[in-house]
Amino acid sequence: MSLLERAAAWLGLVAEVPRRKHTEDVAITELAPPGFVTLARGGLEAEVAAGDVVRAGQLVLRSAATARWQLRRHAPVDGQVQSLDDDTLVLAGTPPAAPALAPHRDPDGLAPGAIVEAAREAGLVGLGGAMFPTYAKLLSDHPVDTVIVNGCESEPYLTCDHRVLIEQRAEVECGMRLAMRALGAAHGLVIEREAYYPAGYERFLVRDTLGRQVPPRGLPRDVGAVVINVQSALALHHAVCLGRPLLSRVVTVAGQAVRRPGNLRVAIGSPVAHLLASAGFQAEQAAAVIIGGAMMGRLAEPGEAVGPGTGGILALTAAELAQRAERPCLRCGRCQEACPVELPVVLLTERPGPAALSCIDCGLCQFVCPSALPLVERMRRAKERELEWD
Repeated sequence: MSLLERAAAWLGLVAEVPRRKHTEDVAITELAPPGFVTLARGGLEAEVAAGDVVRAGQLVLRSAATARWQLRRHAPVDGQVQSLDDDTLVLAGTPPAAPALAPHRDPDGLAPGAIVEAAREAGLVGLGGAMFPTYAKLLSDHPVDTVIVNGCESEPYLTCDHRVLIEQRAEVECGMRLAMRALGAAHGLVIEREAYYPAGYERFLVRDTLGRQVPPRGLPRDVGAVVINVQSALALHHAVCLGRPLLSRVVTVAGQAVRRPGNLRVAIGSPVAHLLASAGFQAEQAAAVIIGGAMMGRLAEPGEAVGPGTGGILALTAAELAQRAERPCLRCGRCQEACPVELPVVLLTERPGPAALSCIDCGLCQFVCPSALPLVERMRRAKERELEWD
């Protein structure tokens, strides 16, 4: 098969991924937490103890001074530390009052180091799902000439970034300019087209936008670019210009098992069940509740809470999932044809090798598999096995 024929076949396959953007015209709604929030510790040191009274925005968890990455977590509510263990910190309380209007700092008058420090102390991480520390992206040791704000949101159902761009575009663009100043980049772009799935993957975004190929296992900064999510740019604006730490994010709640799908601004740590209830969850119709997108998400755990990287909560019916019985592999090759990085998917699930680390978890292989094999899960296991020896 020629390269042209292969590209045509791949584009034909990805075109089958439905958009299902039913909430793209639904404005963002503020949702108050239900009385408690749960923050994942993730090995962070506690700055508070059980029983302590806290204020919204107060630092409650932080990395050890010797940690490679410096992370921060702040209280999203006014209240009290209800419990604290090795895994979670639970705060019981009430939403904070609307923040007082603060003087807006001029981005053009800030030193790059001040922007990086503000991002670090505000606890900013990538809100597109990866949750890599934002301040670390702003400390590139490679020359960077372009900052790209990723608004592609090519995952089915998800529209939270789309709504943020519609309702808060000026703030997002301010965050982009702050990132440009921190990195010394001359150019900034907001990309919001959905050319195909998975167009939002940063390697493809850099290639399609700038014509630059990120090397295998490399990063966009290796070719002079840095990519940040729409809501990450918004959070950078809040942190630097208004002095607000990361306390909330916008989440899409969708699927045919909710009566009122929409886009909700919620406190980080809010229970998933609370968001579902506010959207009119119909448990009897739900075949699965997915955290994230329909292609790259995972099944929600009981009692799970919204994290910084939670972009969607999908309550899907059996019809939406199109569940099929798993059958033996046909060796048809469709998974490899669909793979945007041209991996021999089935072979790698059977005999993991270094190539497995190039998998981007997009789920296209599983989407086109006529045998309904759980290829995403198998590729993730293959990558884990390979990383043990890396």
